[in-house]
Amino acid sequence: MKAALALTLILVAISMVPANGQNQHTLLRLELIRTHPYPVIDSTHPDALDIRGGFETGNSMKLPINGETAYHMITTTMETTGEIRWNYQRMEHWTSKDGLNWQRHNVIFHPQYDPETGLWLLTSSQFPYFDEGEDRWYIYHNSLALDTISNWAPPCLLKRVGAVNRGYDGINGAFDFPGEIVAPGGYAYPTNAFSSSISTPFQSSDNQWLAFLGGGPVPLDRQSGRWWVCLVTAPGPGGPYKRIPELAPVPVMDPTGYVENPLPMKLHGPETGREYWAIMFNYLKPEVTTGKNTEIGFSFSTDGVNWPEEHAQIIDVSSGLPPGTTPWWSLIRTPHQLIDEGDGTYTCFFTAYDSTNSFESVGLMKFILVEEILP
Repeated sequence: MKAALALTLILVAISMVPANGQNQHTLLRLELIRTHPYPVIDSTHPDALDIRGGFETGNSMKLPINGETAYHMITTTMETTGEIRWNYQRMEHWTSKDGLNWQRHNVIFHPQYDPETGLWLLTSSQFPYFDEGEDRWYIYHNSLALDTISNWAPPCLLKRVGAVNRGYDGINGAFDFPGEIVAPGGYAYPTNAFSSSISTPFQSSDNQWLAFLGGGPVPLDRQSGRWWVCLVTAPGPGGPYKRIPELAPVPVMDPTGYVENPLPMKLHGPETGREYWAIMFNYLKPEVTTGKNTEIGFSFSTDGVNWPEEHAQIIDVSSGLPPGTTPWWSLIRTPHQLIDEGDGTYTCFFTAYDSTNSFESVGLMKFILVEEILP
């Protein structure tokens, strides 16, 4: 009788523990297993000779299109160097079959003078997103309309621009500029805030549409630090995104105020199979305090809304280099999102200034995902 009762209690206890581990306290971490010892695109690349400043920011994906799988990178390229490198930024599309050998597919947008308005037009922080509801690719980006050819300076118009051709292969074609504003000033952020970027959208566990809105170098408030991010919400991927006061800003990490361009994605824990929301981001503290940087940031959330500071992880990119290898960069800039290779590893491309501190090259890292089940 006692044995039967004990067995019953054990079975009840087991039934109360979800098979996917959703109620377990878990910790997600990235383990850097390799940093490629050389850039995959540098200043000597034949297709990069007319972008003397290199690659600033953007994102990469691995896409199966028309029976062929390839890496696609939507990126900012800079036509010149020095203090005016921000004046001539292009939006470009690059492709690679293996992640090592790249070629420019096309230039999506040139910096240009608009004769109708008399303004100088630029774009930056370009992040591609496939809107399944519309069967269309969009690129979320900031857009600058300056009254003269001058240095990049926020605030910006936070917009998205759609592919001319619908369908998954539409990413290979042209995009329908000027696009639409998705995060209006005074609605998504205070009009006196220096907004500079908006991420691609994602859905939280309660199905609300969210995006990360970034700002700087001017603080949002006394607690935000210079480089801050907020969560904004909208009825759907196209916005309009509005401010969530209690999530403006989101600390993300301690010390706060050093997070730029968080790129949202979904990951599955290798131990429990549970779903996580995660971000890769520029970790700016070393750059803005010392002028040097070899680190990037990662964090995760269990619902997409709450991003506890203790979840943040700072990763030293140089720790993945082969022993005795000297880093090829002087300053790490922007990591892209993780690309699941299907074999337990994740590829992450990143940009960094080379040893001459003049050209931003593109590098490559490999990670594995580690999930720890805590007591």
